[in-house]
Amino acid sequence: MKETELLAPAKDKYIAFEAINCGADAVYMGASCFGARHSACNSLEDIKEVVEYAHKFWVKVYVTVNTVVEERETERLYRFLEYLNRVKPDGLIVQDFGLVRMCQEFFPELELHASTQMNIASSRAANLMGKEGFKRVVLARELGLSEIQDIKSKSNIELEVFVHGALC
Repeated sequence: MKETELLAPAKDKYIAFEAINCGADAVYMGASCFGARHSACNSLEDIKEVVEYAHKFWVKVYVTVNTVVEERETERLYRFLEYLNRVKPDGLIVQDFGLVRMCQEFFPELELHASTQMNIASSRAANLMGKEGFKRVVLARELGLSEIQDIKSKSNIELEVFVHGALC
């Protein structure tokens, strides 16, 4: 199994295609809804197009669904997750536990990654996320290399870090 993965952000499908063509192992992208990056301008069709293109080259696509979901958004969120379930991205980057439970109940095949917004900064928290069904944890951006190494040595879940610190 590959130990590291070069994961590139893609605010639109053209950046995703460029990242894939330039050798990224994976891209992450958000739709115009339920993503914390307001500059993301991907339509549902864009996400589908990127997933299909990326998978031709064994590149993974993770979709950010990392906003806090309000009660009034529940039905729309369900329809969005239903669509993503059909498109088959390689994982969802999430922070809202209501969304997590919805995925686990209705879309258990969607792989979940704990977003950096969850501020996971210890091995205990990382391991708890594993017990809650997450495949990967995006560690808090403020951690230094020695702290990341310590968490890695004491956890049993995939870890992701921002290589350039607190900048997204």
